Amino acid sequence: CSSCPPAERALASLQKEQSNPNAEIITLAFHVDYWNYLGWTDKFSSPLFSQRQQFYARKFKIGSSYTPQMVVDGSYEFVGSNLGKAKQSIIESAKNLKAKIELEKGEESLLKVKITDVPKHSDATVYLAIAEDNLASDVKKGENSGVKLEHISVVRELRLLGNLPATIQSFSVEHPYQIQPDWKKENLKLVVFIQEIQSRKIIGVNFLQFR
Repeated sequence: CSSCPPAERALASLQKEQSNPNAEIITLAFHVDYWNYLGWTDKFSSPLFSQRQQFYARKFKIGSSYTPQMVVDGSYEFVGSNLGKAKQSIIESAKNLKAKIELEKGEESLLKVKITDVPKHSDATVYLAIAEDNLASDVKKGENSGVKLEHISVVRELRLLGNLPATIQSFSVEHPYQIQPDWKKENLKLVVFIQEIQSRKIIGVNFLQFR
C-alpha cells in the first residue's frame, strides 16, 4: 500500500528511540499476504499473519482488515504511520501489570522459558516469534513499484509454546528452534509473549537478542 513506508519508519522509530521511560518497546512486524495478488509477492508474508489480523478486525469491530495497521498490547489499533497515537497507546499500556518472563538460550538451539507473576487473566496462549531486523524488499509491481522498502522486526516464524489457563499464574518450557540459512543471526531476536485468546490482550512479553 502507498502508506506503508511511513509505517515502517514509525515502527523503526519506536524500537530504536525507546522514548517511553516506563516501558521497553518490543516491536513485531507481521507481513500479510493479501496484497500479493498485485503481481509482486512479499517474501516475508504469510496467510497465518493475515489470519491474525482478521482476529483483530473482529475484536476491534472495524469491519475488515487494512494496512498499514499497528496494534499496541492487543488493546489499541490505528493506522501504522500514526506515531503520536502509537506513543499515547504505549503510555496507557504501560500502566497495566505484566507477567515476568525469563528467557535463556540452552545448548543445541534450545530456548528456556520461565513465566511467573502472571496477573489475573482469562485463558491465554504463549507464543514464540523469531524476528529479524535490517531486511529489505525491492518492490517490482503495485503501488510501491520501484521502491526499496526497509523492514524491522520482521516475524520470520511464529510458534505456539503452550496454553495458559485462567487458573494458572506460571508456565515453563524448553523449546527447540531452528534458524534458517538465509536468516542473519546477528539481526535476530527471540520474542516470547502471552496473549489472551478472547480479548487478544498481551499480558506479558520479553525478548532475547540472538547474538
